[in-house]
Amino acid sequence: MTTTVASQHDAESTLAELFAPDTRPDPYPVHRALRTKSPLVTKGGDLVIIANYADCQQVLRDPSVRNDPKLSRLGKDHPQRPESLLFLDPPAHTRIRRLVSKAFTPRVIRASQPQIHSIVDELVEQIAGKSEFDVISEFALPLPVRIMCALLGIPVEEFGDFEPAARRLGRVLDFNLVVHNDDLDDAEGARNELMNYLVNLIARRRGNLGDDLLSRLIEVEEEGEVLSEGELLATCVLLMVAGHETTANLIANGVLALLQHPRQREILAADPELGISAADEVLRYDAPIQFVMRIATRDMEVSGTAISPGTAMLVLLAAANRDPGHYPDADRFDVARGAADHLAFSAGAHFCLAAALGRAEGAAALSAFAGRVIDPVLVPGSLRYRPNVNLRGIDAMTVTHGGVRLR
Repeated sequence: MTTTVASQHDAESTLAELFAPDTRPDPYPVHRALRTKSPLVTKGGDLVIIANYADCQQVLRDPSVRNDPKLSRLGKDHPQRPESLLFLDPPAHTRIRRLVSKAFTPRVIRASQPQIHSIVDELVEQIAGKSEFDVISEFALPLPVRIMCALLGIPVEEFGDFEPAARRLGRVLDFNLVVHNDDLDDAEGARNELMNYLVNLIARRRGNLGDDLLSRLIEVEEEGEVLSEGELLATCVLLMVAGHETTANLIANGVLALLQHPRQREILAADPELGISAADEVLRYDAPIQFVMRIATRDMEVSGTAISPGTAMLVLLAAANRDPGHYPDADRFDVARGAADHLAFSAGAHFCLAAALGRAEGAAALSAFAGRVIDPVLVPGSLRYRPNVNLRGIDAMTVTHGGVRLR
């Protein structure tokens, strides 16, 4: 696999732009530039950027492609530790996913619907007494936090004990092997803080098992296989972080899109049954997770580009989701599009376990915002993004309104 010095420099320059702080509010022009050049070879051939829909699908669904960064030439010095499902490959990934997946069956998701809608109603009613509110802290975050705490059996009043560390840990997904980031050392410290919290929580739970997922993971035994302590901790860290932050980002990104597209807000308000379609459109239009890393383990070819074993592939989910070759008028936000085939939840063996739960929470929150919050307006200058590149999300967003409709 070869490329010219000029194109190498161009690729690394464009990649650096994606990670630049001033790109955070709108990374999509950079995604567009990378998509037009995809597949794009960089890092001396050790990294290939994949950005169009068909190629991303190919890579994500290829059973020979792996997740473990240590298998790549770039990640040979990746630290050894019990990894979460995000970075595991079969057979370990298959075993742990099978154990955890029982918490996300269709029956469980259906049973959670009344609780989701009850929490949304409560949050909307709290908004009613205020002339303005912060979308993140008062609407987008509390719903997934309370659902995640109930799922894992974490006392909701303890959320503040680990939330700052969970936020910092999100920087791990910015992949230090792609662009060096000093904040990743702090993210590793955050991982240790979460581990310490969980060690204490698990010790308490062992003497008082309940019907929550953490209790079931502690006691589960299936076909003679159990979770090791390290696997249990890594899995719970993933659920704690992904279980609230990605869904909060989905809701916040959706509220922003509805504020910026009043006609789409009217359409959703008139037909709340479009809630799932609206949630999928937000996931497509402004994905909470912007990219994933995959590693080639055999010689393969993607759109004519030869890729050798050990090559890291940066799969730009957010770019693929706006590929005009797959979605007509891809930069247009349309709550009725029905884009359920978006890649925001990845694809293949690593398709998001909690996708149905995230969709359900997003649908309930966005339908309620569109249908019940009267004349919402974004306060100029109040929109602020967190530093995360991959787990990209809004840190603060103030909205004024003219009241709340009663149910």
